[in-house]
Amino acid sequence: MYRAFRILWLLLLLTPARFAQAQDEQAPAPAPAPTPVPAPTPVPDTLEQKSTITGAEMLDQGREYRREMGAIAIQIQVQADQAKAEKDVIRLNCLLDKLTQVRVNSNIMDQAVQALQDDVSRNDESGELHEYTRITIINQKAQVLRTEADACVGAETTYVGRTKLVVESPAGLDATVDQPAPAAPPITIIDRPLVASPFQ
Repeated sequence: MYRAFRILWLLLLLTPARFAQAQDEQAPAPAPAPTPVPAPTPVPDTLEQKSTITGAEMLDQGREYRREMGAIAIQIQVQADQAKAEKDVIRLNCLLDKLTQVRVNSNIMDQAVQALQDDVSRNDESGELHEYTRITIINQKAQVLRTEADACVGAETTYVGRTKLVVESPAGLDATVDQPAPAAPPITIIDRPLVASPFQ
């Protein structure tokens, strides 16, 4: 019994080694190493971003945006004064928050317009484009703040004018003659089924 156990144990030890050796003999030869692909040569960064408007036009547009921000601040201030007179604390807090944000963005706009003016005087095109981009982003924030301030008040900001109703009739149908109403569908009366159980 002991001898049979030893033989079985030796078989279990040697079988994985023999199996691995057989797999190594059947393994295909390794593929040849791939030829190295040359790295792409970097393209020199000679292309600069060009603006479509001149520095003076950027400066004029920046000053116009600054005037619009001043008008937005005045509009929100008037709305806040009305909310204060009506003692509407919730609306007043909302408007004062928007007014504070507009004033902060106005200060940033002043700095950006001044930096743009310096870049225009130095004829620095990349600096002009950078400052003009900042000014445009600040203007967009101010427009969003105006919309949010109108929402604080509950004003409708999507009103574009009086509504006009246009009715179109299908081809071949005289729109001036009243058409008869369609016939009502027939009413089907359904009988109630009989009680199947003697117990109620």
